[in-house]
Amino acid sequence: MSYQLKDIVRLHGRDLIFATRYWRDRLFNQLRGASPKSLVLCNSYPKSGTHLLYQILYSMPSLHKWDDIISVQALCGIMNTIDHIRWKLGSAPHGSIIRSHLMCCDEILEVLREFNCKVLFIYRDLRDVAVSHARWVTKEERIFLHNIYTQYANFDQQLMSSIRGVPLGTPLGSNVSQPNIGADFSRWRGWINEPNTYAVKFEDLVGERGGGSEEKRLYIVEQILAHLEINLSPQKIKSQFTSKALDPEESHTFKKGGKGSIGGWRDVFKESHKEEFKKVAGQTLIDLGYEQDFKW
Repeated sequence: MSYQLKDIVRLHGRDLIFATRYWRDRLFNQLRGASPKSLVLCNSYPKSGTHLLYQILYSMPSLHKWDDIISVQALCGIMNTIDHIRWKLGSAPHGSIIRSHLMCCDEILEVLREFNCKVLFIYRDLRDVAVSHARWVTKEERIFLHNIYTQYANFDQQLMSSIRGVPLGTPLGSNVSQPNIGADFSRWRGWINEPNTYAVKFEDLVGERGGGSEEKRLYIVEQILAHLEINLSPQKIKSQFTSKALDPEESHTFKKGGKGSIGGWRDVFKESHKEEFKKVAGQTLIDLGYEQDFKW
């Protein structure tokens, strides 16, 4: 379960490619006197609805898909450097939508300013996030926690690890770890009140297809358009951005009751999960407006 030398070598090779593209594009733009590029950051706490927001963004005029994701952590578990984030962002074309899992800190904010990034952040009820995370880790062989999760006897144990985290040295000799979900989310939480970021709840954006409100969804789309300074008529917004106009199954992680709808956690949480969740993230749920009390 330890990090492999091949992973470290691969990541250095990857960063060399992005660094080359970054410096090449920067030099080329300076020589021709081009304006700095502008990017849109589709950022999320992992498993919170990245693709839902991404679908809405790439349906907007003048914005373009970019088929890559920027994260603070590689799938093998090694944390990416701030240079990696800068070089990878710099390799994206002007007007690209960048899917990302970037925590909120001064170093990352400085990099985003370099590329005139307009930032959107989507987050979700962390109980649904835990369910989605457990399912994802169990199925995704490349993720560093996969071998640990597949050793568990059942999904209940896998879900508990997504709530409680995986301590360093579990199993014995492992040098990978995962914090509990409350501690982990705290690294992203700053985006919600970051002045230049538009933060949105998954539940407000999912619409009727996922058990939410279509009226709320369209209002949020209007706010996103305003944040990006894109003008569309009310008729265009209504016809193009209803939940039924977009296909959630385009997401490779979509699962009814997990990725695609509200409150799926109620179908799988046992009392033990509820009690553990209250310990590690109960106050966070209250702060985010998901719970007024704990009468689940």
